[in-house]
Amino acid sequence: MSTKLSDLHTPCFLVDLQKVQQNCDHMIETCRKLNIKLRPHTKTHKTIEAAILQTKGSKRCIAVSTLAEAEFYAENGFDDILLAYPITADKINRCLALTIKLQKFHVMVSGLEGLECLETHAQFLPKEKFWSLFLDIDVGYGRTGFLWDGGDILDAAVRVNNNSLQLRLEQLYVHCGNSYGVKTSSERIKLQETNIHRLQQLQKRLMNYGFNCTYGVGSTPTCSLPIEDNKVLAEFHPGNYVFYDYMQHLFGSCRESNIACRVMTRVIAHKPEKNIIVVDCGWMALGLDGKMERPLDFCLIQGENNLRLLDMTQEIGKIVAKEGELDCRLYPVGMILYIIPFHSCCTSSLHAEYQIHNGDDVVATWKPVRGW
Repeated sequence: MSTKLSDLHTPCFLVDLQKVQQNCDHMIETCRKLNIKLRPHTKTHKTIEAAILQTKGSKRCIAVSTLAEAEFYAENGFDDILLAYPITADKINRCLALTIKLQKFHVMVSGLEGLECLETHAQFLPKEKFWSLFLDIDVGYGRTGFLWDGGDILDAAVRVNNNSLQLRLEQLYVHCGNSYGVKTSSERIKLQETNIHRLQQLQKRLMNYGFNCTYGVGSTPTCSLPIEDNKVLAEFHPGNYVFYDYMQHLFGSCRESNIACRVMTRVIAHKPEKNIIVVDCGWMALGLDGKMERPLDFCLIQGENNLRLLDMTQEIGKIVAKEGELDCRLYPVGMILYIIPFHSCCTSSLHAEYQIHNGDDVVATWKPVRGW
């Protein structure tokens, strides 16, 4: 007897398998048309099953955000893995093990300190192995990376060239996280054009030092809504597109119908004198992302256009009407509601397992890797 959604305990994290498949296929096709390699990021879902869909079953060419993820995927037959996180000395021994184990394991260097760390530990690599580097470039986001027009990136290029037996430059990497701060499509297009122009200028500077390197960019908004200039890139590194979320919908990266994840919750009490219904989804099941930016509208309640989540404690959420008084009788205790999260990366990280469904049938349980 198959399990139905209504059989599940709440709150729980639901993933629509058909929508995940469609989102993955669409990004693969987008990259094919642009002639760009897709190196999907796995940090949103952190599961084997979704990564297989992202790579069309090849289990090759992915990005991860933690060593726990890198080890998890390596143990499950994945290769060509980029640790898209600045390398530091405390992580070096685990990186050495992965470099030895895999055909291709890449580390990210965001400054000269990271490069020095790799140089210091290169002596522990087998003769046939070397550090494969993605140099993290800051083209305006201001988080991590070598400044695109600074001197440190040239110093790094020279040091890599002088230690070419131990250090190999694979690619320049740009996150484009500032794409989450733009408000209009024209601003997004201008940002993409600026980022690519700056990368091209850096590429010209590096060519003077003998480096004819390629570069890739990654953010779900820029990869979901590519421009013609993207054809000069070597790789895309998006991640959130697997699930999408309300935030991406607001950006125009996806339609609401593309969002593949929800938190299923049940009505557990009424407060008719305050026109409130109470559900078993608090911030431990949904997260607080978006609440500061959009206090009145930080998530969607699927199919209920006049409902909004007013407030949350750890395990409880309070729902009210957007307009008029809420008739609690329309939402009896035990009724199921579905909340579309503002940020699926945040919400998924709060759940030890995902309930995978096809229509009303629960077809699988995915268990994400946790830890650092």
